[in-house]
Amino acid sequence: MQKRRYIRRIGSLLICIYEFFVHRSRVFGILFLLLSCLKASAGVLTGRIFDSHAEVLPFATVFVAGTTLGTAANASGVYRLELPKGRYEVTCQYIGYQQVRFQLTIKDQETIQHDFKLANQHLDLGEVVVHANDEDPAYRIIRKAIAKREAHLKQVKEFQTSIYLKGVLRTSKVPENVFGQKVEKGELGVDTSGRGIVYLCEEVADYYSRLPNKERTIIHSVKESGNPSGMGFSQLPSVITFYENNVQILSNINPRGHISPIADRALSYYKYKLEGSFQEDRRMIYKIKVIPKHPYEPVFFGTIYIVDDDWAIQALSLATSTRYGLEKLDTVRIDQVFLPLKRGVWVVKNQVFYPVVNILGFGLTGNFVTVYDNQKVNEPIPDTVFQPKLISSYEPSANKRDSNYWEETRPLALEQDEIRDYRYKDSLRLVEENPQRKDSLRKQANKFKPIGLLWNGYTYNDSGYKSSIRIQPLLFRVNFNSVEGLNFSPVISLNRKLNPSNTLNLRTVARYGFSNEHFNAEAAVKWQYQDKAWRGRGWSLVADGGRYVYQYNRENPVIPLVNTFSTLIFGYNELKLYERWTGALNFQNTLGNGFAYGARLAYEQRIPLQNTDNYTWARISNGYYTPNLPDALNQYHYEQHDAMVLMLNLQWQPGYKYIYYPDYKSAVASNWPVFRLEYQKGIPELLGSNVDWDKWRVQAQGRLSLSQFGKLNYQLAFGGFLNDRFVGLPDLNHLFANDDMPIKMAGPYGTSFQLAPYYMFSNTEPFALELHLDYNLLGFISNKVPGLRQAKAFFAMGTNAYYANKDFYFIEAFASLDNLGFKLYRFFRLDFLKAWDAAQRQYYGLRLGLNLQAFHGLRGGDELLEW
Repeated sequence: MQKRRYIRRIGSLLICIYEFFVHRSRVFGILFLLLSCLKASAGVLTGRIFDSHAEVLPFATVFVAGTTLGTAANASGVYRLELPKGRYEVTCQYIGYQQVRFQLTIKDQETIQHDFKLANQHLDLGEVVVHANDEDPAYRIIRKAIAKREAHLKQVKEFQTSIYLKGVLRTSKVPENVFGQKVEKGELGVDTSGRGIVYLCEEVADYYSRLPNKERTIIHSVKESGNPSGMGFSQLPSVITFYENNVQILSNINPRGHISPIADRALSYYKYKLEGSFQEDRRMIYKIKVIPKHPYEPVFFGTIYIVDDDWAIQALSLATSTRYGLEKLDTVRIDQVFLPLKRGVWVVKNQVFYPVVNILGFGLTGNFVTVYDNQKVNEPIPDTVFQPKLISSYEPSANKRDSNYWEETRPLALEQDEIRDYRYKDSLRLVEENPQRKDSLRKQANKFKPIGLLWNGYTYNDSGYKSSIRIQPLLFRVNFNSVEGLNFSPVISLNRKLNPSNTLNLRTVARYGFSNEHFNAEAAVKWQYQDKAWRGRGWSLVADGGRYVYQYNRENPVIPLVNTFSTLIFGYNELKLYERWTGALNFQNTLGNGFAYGARLAYEQRIPLQNTDNYTWARISNGYYTPNLPDALNQYHYEQHDAMVLMLNLQWQPGYKYIYYPDYKSAVASNWPVFRLEYQKGIPELLGSNVDWDKWRVQAQGRLSLSQFGKLNYQLAFGGFLNDRFVGLPDLNHLFANDDMPIKMAGPYGTSFQLAPYYMFSNTEPFALELHLDYNLLGFISNKVPGLRQAKAFFAMGTNAYYANKDFYFIEAFASLDNLGFKLYRFFRLDFLKAWDAAQRQYYGLRLGLNLQAFHGLRGGDELLEW
């Protein structure tokens, strides 16, 4: 079962890669839409499509001549076209082959069988002779197409189309073992040779767009094999357009985008060769081979067909690969066929997307075919279609259509293995949903395994999966520091699902230091509400209390596990702790529309701690660790004191839009930055509180795409203390420091200072500016450097700066190599840094970054608040 889910996750990767790229199609023909009352008398034209050698032509286009009414063949060359009663001339075409036409008459309900046989396209080179130093004639044609590129892009001010999508992912090979575990091929739904379907989806939708930025998708039906609640792809453009200078397939497979062969600067990236021309419907079509000039540039290779005089794309078959800037996947090929809608206006009819990836011994290949129908360009679309902030919606019964509906609707006949996959996974789902089987699997998963408790923790679920107990892995809860010595801090969680919207959670953490012999324990109870009709909207109320140990900096810059190794191996203890009694209430509310706010009121008794254990495997100066109170903090209050602290926060990200699913709606975040306002107050005299301070902070954080030039991550913040009459160490403004050791693991990018010594720049300044800029070139420039381009390493650069005044600042600059690793496992980054401060000190260092959220999750600290 776990292996089967593993394959599904691999399939889900490609599904996510295609999510903003796949185009759903709905084929009901123009006459079908206008004359739906004639459906009962509609006939069918069906058959297969071959070449002159009787080889199948997969996904060939079949359409009624002079219209865009049509369909596409499936991978076996089988096509099916519904037509109302009447006389027709039907055209069949395939990239690189001559068009063939067939005349027929439909009488009432009848099925006409006709196979198309297409011959290779005869290409005429005329009198063209290209000498050694002459420019290929293709360049003249490409220059004409480039000159008309923007006109073709902007001529479609309003666009609407019906779309049908069928996407399938198949295994081409399956390993015998993965990480030492045997792969049960039968459980994956594949045969003994490792071939089978891991994902199959169909979808019918209508798409509308209006310049400059309005779009709407209406999904009428969706079907995922083995998943009756599957929603397919909720958001999509109508077609990937090569009229854009920068073709964005998806950010995580081509982060910079790829340069179109007819982009304004395409001649700097491509070579072209005219392979010939041919006449089609009294139009001259040029076939041009597209050749990358240089490896490792984000470009395509393949063939593009250009229409004379219109200088529009008639068809294309373009691919890219890891050699040309593709990430995650090995190769991607895109085939498109266009038809003339009116003079000078060509619209896409079919599009097929072919992804290929090989990882961990698994081979996955796919084809996502989309058929566009009833296209309308610059015809009025009712304003009611474009509702404010709504980009996509599902019909209430979209995922509840029966097999009869799909038999009547799908224009592409299913392959035999697709038919088997629907049947097999439907029967498998019934088995998996059997209560007895589910309970048997639950009992098996509930079995206690001592070794598993160390590495993976332990989870127990009750019979209804409404209550669970979770023990975190014990191995990672054992650490060492100079204050407590060896310490152990197990975490246990209890969760109870009260109803679909409300959950009650209890979390406890206990901690014992074997050197200072302190036992601490803390517990929190959280009531969490999630609006089932609005995903991402809800609130939580947490009450927590007890005694525990904390870092002075609430952001917990030191990872306890890393500190354990640095202390024992190098004799360098970075973790500085104090003990705290806490009683607090915390409320957070996320409105699901970009707004969120929260408040926390806490009573804290803060108790200083001292070093008690000097054990290490290394030699340390004077045989002692540095004091638990850093020298830089000696000027602030370190004595035991009480504090009543109020924290308020407000967060907003503009530009949220929404998708309406059959049973709920879900927000889609925008590209705008996230703005955050914080105010904190140390309340004096309330319940004996000693502290008396006020501070504030305003922050903007976001990411800016620079297309071919990479991306810029940024955070800008400013704020300070309004009063500082009594400020405890935890209340100071602390930099998220990472110390000034020459070589070390990097802190989280975009928020931390990699070379700043811990607590040296903690302060109570009335105003300070904080800036983090991280510019990642995503292969720009490094793709021209031998060695780096083969390794697919990225250059990055930036700065982290904190400025209060000319006498108090810290600035660091860095140059980095990012994207280090292999295929999907590119987690590493190497940073070279220099920093300086107001005291004219200079710092140099090397940092190894690990882009894993789970790694930074090991920081510990406010265990219950982070929950």
